[in-house]
Amino acid sequence: MTNKCLVHQRSHEFICYQCNSLICSRCITGHNKDHPDHSDQCEHIDDIKHSLITLKLDDITDITITTTNNHINNDRTDNNNNNLYNSINFHSQINNKLKSLWGSLRSSTSRYQRLSTTENDIKQHFEQLHQYLIIEEHKLQRDIINDKHTITNQIDNNINHLKYLLNIINVFNKLNSNNSNNNDNSSCDDQSDIEDATSLYSTTTIMESITTSSSLQSFINHNNQTLFNEHNFKYNNYFNIDELLKQNSSDSTSLLLDIIHKYNNQFQ
Repeated sequence: MTNKCLVHQRSHEFICYQCNSLICSRCITGHNKDHPDHSDQCEHIDDIKHSLITLKLDDITDITITTTNNHINNDRTDNNNNNLYNSINFHSQINNKLKSLWGSLRSSTSRYQRLSTTENDIKQHFEQLHQYLIIEEHKLQRDIINDKHTITNQIDNNINHLKYLLNIINVFNKLNSNNSNNNDNSSCDDQSDIEDATSLYSTTTIMESITTSSSLQSFINHNNQTLFNEHNFKYNNYFNIDELLKQNSSDSTSLLLDIIHKYNNQFQ
């Protein structure tokens, strides 16, 4: 770009910020006539130098726009702020632009901080709501959990009742059987094929078996090698039927009554 006017061969002394043109002292009059709306956008180099000499960046603060900003919503866009600053009569366009940029930066920062504050408020609100819901969930679940615990205890207790009663029935059947020894050997042989897994005796497994059983007999048959296996003393240790039969073979009636009496003492 040449430093002189191509028409008058004079040095440029003016700049038009509107059309970004460099203009000599002879062309400025014609430029203003052709573009009357540019007249307030043209500055002489001497005015620019003076404004730069007298420029104090410390003077560019929010105070310069306080009066006008009182009538402006804080959430307006940066473009609105730029238009506001440009409408104020400063020493030069450079001063004006500096004030505009600083005001825009301050406005954007302030708006960003307000948005961050709102974001944190929302986050804290839902964190508190989440904690409240967790507490309410635990409150509602507490009675359910307690009831389920009571039910599992009741099931375990009833299963123990049932085991004892079935043992009484087994004693009675053996007392009236002539082939008790053969039956005992057969039961022992079957037990060797059963895996002694703790899960088979869990309350959950028992409830599943109860659900799928159509009758008490089918439930007993389904668990005859685990819950109701008379030879499994680890999980069915109320008494040893074989030992009782050996000790009381001569008095079966007393044995049966004694077992029933012990049952009543334990479960009633």
